[in-house]
Amino acid sequence: MDSGFLLINKPSGPTSHDAIYTLRKILGIKKIGHAGTLDPFAEGLLLIGIGDATKLLRHYVGLDKMYEATLKLGATSDTQDRTGKIQETKYKQDTTTKSKIENVLKSFIGKQKQTPPMHSAKKIDGVRLYKLARQGKEVERKAVEIEIYSINLISFDKDILKIQCRVSSGTFIRTLAEDIGKKLGCGAYLEELTRTHIGKFDLKDSVDISQASVTGSLVSARDDIVHHITPLKTVLASGTFDGIHPGHIHYFQQARALGQRLICIVGRDSVVEKIKGKKPKLSEKERIKLVKLCEEIDRVFLGIHGSDAEVYDFVASLKPDIIALGYDQKAYTNGLKEEMKARGLSIEVKRLVSFNPKRFKSSIIDVGRGK
Repeated sequence: MDSGFLLINKPSGPTSHDAIYTLRKILGIKKIGHAGTLDPFAEGLLLIGIGDATKLLRHYVGLDKMYEATLKLGATSDTQDRTGKIQETKYKQDTTTKSKIENVLKSFIGKQKQTPPMHSAKKIDGVRLYKLARQGKEVERKAVEIEIYSINLISFDKDILKIQCRVSSGTFIRTLAEDIGKKLGCGAYLEELTRTHIGKFDLKDSVDISQASVTGSLVSARDDIVHHITPLKTVLASGTFDGIHPGHIHYFQQARALGQRLICIVGRDSVVEKIKGKKPKLSEKERIKLVKLCEEIDRVFLGIHGSDAEVYDFVASLKPDIIALGYDQKAYTNGLKEEMKARGLSIEVKRLVSFNPKRFKSSIIDVGRGK
């Protein structure tokens, strides 16, 4: 399998790039990337793209994340985690109660500004902050908006606090740990960190490549990992797209949720005129450009003008796994599944739901504009 997605469980110690290097060695594939780094001391879920899937990782970078974090109370770290210089504070355990901790945790729920730590992979003027920090330099960092959707207490024993949190992409849990320590009035740093979820992706479904790479041969390790790779599922959308409105965006979003790669056919002027009795307002190039601007779309094709058989041949040549139809789409839909089967493709055909069709329908919008 040359392309697909893989969930791996990165152990504490190696960098995220080390994990990629290990996979390249085992699979013999150079084109491998991930959808969000983990600090070396952290462990847990990495979403890996292999082959053509690397081009699709942009859809997953911004997903929310869930972590289980262990905080050490009564001390601070210049890196906000256990890898830095530790300085103990005056910590009185009897003043840090479970009730106080729960109230402090609740106070972090919601949108807020967070300043990226110096010891992070974030870039300033093209240079990663941790490289500047290692040189003893500190630069001004702009606070960014993050959101903490939930934060729950798992356990509290003496000076060890364990929490679970679901946060927006770009949230630094090390900084959150330090901020919790400040609000508790005792100081804190991050002792351990495990990422358990990326969006709907679950650590339970991951593979441990560290074990695969040290036990047995590379061939057996490769076979084990390939077994866990999710192949790309291509979804095909099509239409005129004579101007993009919220109804189209909703259509694309529904279609994207059906697979990993969304491709789109934009109908030729001559075909649109044949179907609708009039040419589109916008040219083919303009309509293609508008569709390409939609972040859900991975690739756009201009349709062909020909016989029905030639149109079906063209659709089959794109090798879709699923064809997503608009709620009122009619052209070339009758017997579509059978036509694809006759061309060697076993596909699903999904009729998607509408989005406020009384308002967002191209023909109605045109009438409203007096077209």
